[in-house]
Amino acid sequence: MTHAEDESLDLRQRRTRQSLVRALEELLAERPFQSLSVTDICQRAMVHRTTFYAHFNDKQELLRYLLLGVERRCVETCLPKDWSGEARDYFLTAARNVLDFFQSRRSLYRACLRSGADIDAHVLEDQAAEDLAQLLSQPRFHTSFPDFDPRITARFYTGAMLSLLRWWLDSEDPVPVERLIAHLEHFLPAL
Repeated sequence: MTHAEDESLDLRQRRTRQSLVRALEELLAERPFQSLSVTDICQRAMVHRTTFYAHFNDKQELLRYLLLGVERRCVETCLPKDWSGEARDYFLTAARNVLDFFQSRRSLYRACLRSGADIDAHVLEDQAAEDLAQLLSQPRFHTSFPDFDPRITARFYTGAMLSLLRWWLDSEDPVPVERLIAHLEHFLPAL
């Protein structure tokens, strides 16, 4: 089940899902994903295994659900709303917001990177690229990108940013955000 389908769930079901997600987040901070069992997650969430399986097929699906939730919150909070400035400034502001967002969730993201879980590594990239393509299709970006296909542009920037983000979050000695932004300013053409 996806986050969009959560709307059809009653309050009790939504709370159960959130409890399972929080339990997985807490456990990932303590030990590797591959060492976790559904029983461990259920005990931490204080739900029965039967309840777990009523919501998720396995722990990989729960992890995927957790990651999609993080991506959804990132899009909701990091992409500037009602932007009227230059497209280049929009991308730089969004990049700074994304870096700040994931820096505050660094331990969770690092745990997911090192999880060894059998999940589709492109889940977040696909969703983020789709969201950005929809945004770039809006009239306010047509003057900055008159000849650009929003899907191609979105894939390029999403792939580059996620690769940079993965490297930055997994680094033992991460580069300061300001240095990353300074480099991004050089990479983004004047649009």
